[in-house]
Amino acid sequence: MPTRKKNKQIKLYGIYGVHTPESCPVTNTEVAARLVEWFENTDVDSILGKYKIDRILGQFHSPLEHSLLWVMEAEDPHLIQKFCFDSPLASFHTMKIVPMTTFAQVIQSAKKNHSL
Repeated sequence: MPTRKKNKQIKLYGIYGVHTPESCPVTNTEVAARLVEWFENTDVDSILGKYKIDRILGQFHSPLEHSLLWVMEAEDPHLIQKFCFDSPLASFHTMKIVPMTTFAQVIQSAKKNHSL
């Protein structure tokens, strides 16, 4: 569940990425080398603060669909975008950043909106 830190609202975002089969790091050596080099030589947890990302809650990939979904708690979607460009992710994915909510919050809103 999103948390509040130092009076700043932490928001939940889904980061979706799609790449072509030709640019898949599982089959493309150049893309794989770039991806592996960056993530093996970067302490991602230590740089998240630079992008006001509180934490990465999950990193999910569907190799046969050539897609990814990462879930983050963060303050600013523009800084998530910068993270995607500073990392190799945006270099071979079409990316979108989507505000998200929890299912519990959906139920709460439905109850409130419909007086249930």
